[in-house]
Amino acid sequence: MSKLFQIYEDDLAELERTLPDVLSHIYPHLDNRLRVQFRRLQTIVQNVRWNYGPPSQVELLGGTDG
Repeated sequence: MSKLFQIYEDDLAELERTLPDVLSHIYPHLDNRLRVQFRRLQTIVQNVRWNYGPPSQVELLGGTDG
C-alpha cells in the first residue's frame, strides 16, 4: 500500500519554478544519466500538480469570474 504525503501549493509552485532554472544552469555539465534523472524529477512534480493523471482527467471546480 502506498503512503500519501501532503505538499503545500506554495512549495509545489516553488519546485515548478526552481527545477527548470537549476537544470538550465547545470545542463551543459550533466551526463545522460543525470539528464534523465532531472527529467524524471520534473515528471514527478507535474504528476503531483495533476493528481497523477493527465490534465484531461482533472476535474475543474467552478469559481467566480473575477
